[in-house]
Amino acid sequence: MIFDEASLDDLRADPRVAWIEDVLRFGDTDMNGHVNNATFAVLCESGRVNLFRTRLSHEDAKDTFFVIARLVIDFRAELHYPGRVRTGTWLGHLGRTSLGLRQVLIGDDGRVAATSEAVCVHMEGASRRPGPFPDDMRDAAERMLRPDPA
Repeated sequence: MIFDEASLDDLRADPRVAWIEDVLRFGDTDMNGHVNNATFAVLCESGRVNLFRTRLSHEDAKDTFFVIARLVIDFRAELHYPGRVRTGTWLGHLGRTSLGLRQVLIGDDGRVAATSEAVCVHMEGASRRPGPFPDDMRDAAERMLRPDPA
């Protein structure tokens, strides 16, 4: 995923994209003086959890959960302490038991620091096996779907 200023503006204006801001901590840095690549995975997690909690919760949430089956991060620019990061997360694909998520991490300077793709699987609590989405969750996910351009 490559973003120019126009495509970032489109993401910022799209109500299907869930945004969250995180503060970078001194402990997020490494011996090279920039934010460690492992922290990028934590920032992606923050964005996914925000989307699940604010957009995809449902009545029986205690009986189901999501697990991450795939995570790919493309590092584009350094992040530094002190600072903040805005993470945009959206649904790019909807399957029977899984979601394909896309993310962009934007640093204080407005540059794209990373992009990410993830596959998350909806799991049944009792069986600990993949299970279909409840109707209310599927309806919410369908409204949020922002497919990748062909």
